[in-house]
Amino acid sequence: MAAVRVLQGVQAKADPLLGWRLRASYDLVPDSEDYLKLIAPMYHRNNRLDPSFLIGLATHTMVEEAGKFRVHRLRDGWIPFRKFSQSEHYRLHYTELGITDRIWISFPLNADTESIFLIDRTRPGHFQKKDASLAGTILRAIRGFHRRLFLSRGLHIAEKPLSPVFQRIVRLLLSGKSEKEIASSMDQSVTTTHKHITSIYGLFGVKSRAALMALWLGA
Repeated sequence: MAAVRVLQGVQAKADPLLGWRLRASYDLVPDSEDYLKLIAPMYHRNNRLDPSFLIGLATHTMVEEAGKFRVHRLRDGWIPFRKFSQSEHYRLHYTELGITDRIWISFPLNADTESIFLIDRTRPGHFQKKDASLAGTILRAIRGFHRRLFLSRGLHIAEKPLSPVFQRIVRLLLSGKSEKEIASSMDQSVTTTHKHITSIYGLFGVKSRAALMALWLGA
């Protein structure tokens, strides 16, 4: 999965996913049509940020730990498994799929992007510590592979996190303000603002505001 931080600061703190969104995913074993129909209403609520949408314990803990390489097993004490196993989220995403155990491997590419791998077990028994250690060792060693995964899904990543000035300009760009309005909001000249915007487009590999918006929204 490719996860991107789309909100910062106060907005992120008030957000159920702390500003993070899933922007692309690839299943080696595709989910069945019946299962996709079952969870479709939940994803609809998530996309609308419906207040009734409940984030799974594992997902919430994952985004809380964003920014460092990490490997976790379902039952290694990372989350309160007994409580999690009694939730509706667990029924939908584990029981309905016949998943008996899971390993999460999260790899931060920069402060605003993470590559996340889920390895599921669908037969009796649990993953051992050595299984998680082996998976983590392999995935940690192939940084270029993670970057190619993002790029192959249309997600261009800047080589380094955006500066606070660039982050603010991006938010203003996505709000629909003109370059003149952005310059006024930033207390800059129009020329300076235009140079910043051109640099931002270059960082994300796009040539227009529309392309930036499509990239940001995962379109």
